[in-house]
Amino acid sequence: MNILLKQQTLLVIRALYLCMEKKWAELEKKFKLTPAQQHILFLLGTHNQKITPTQISDLGCWHPSTVTRLLKPLKEKGLVEITANKKQLRYKFVAISKSGKEVLDQIMDEVKEMEQFPLNLSHLSENELMSFLEYGQKIAGVQKGDAFRKMLIDARVENYDYA
Repeated sequence: MNILLKQQTLLVIRALYLCMEKKWAELEKKFKLTPAQQHILFLLGTHNQKITPTQISDLGCWHPSTVTRLLKPLKEKGLVEITANKKQLRYKFVAISKSGKEVLDQIMDEVKEMEQFPLNLSHLSENELMSFLEYGQKIAGVQKGDAFRKMLIDARVENYDYA
């Protein structure tokens, strides 16, 4: 790939991310949770089980120490439950709490009402948007593996009404 295509790819991805973060920050003000903390609740909500901080790190594309830092306020607010692995006490499991699920549902309800979340995509047809997602998922799959790509495609919050 030539350097101009590399440059354009980098600039487009970064610009889209920054625009998305701006919209996501609107939810931060309302729910007093950073976009990263909201994302952790989403990841926990899509996994109907206890998962490890390392798994959260992999799914959220964070360093494990970042996950530890992000989990602390979520635990203090009662939105997640952290328990020790009975077989290996230094290892932890994380699950979304009942109140965490309620907050996640409220965030998702709010997102449903935000026409331009995470970006203004109204100028794209449904086919164009599907193509964009397919390309993005393919690129992510190459970078992070097929299991990660499958998670992107299959991610659904348990017992949430997507209609």
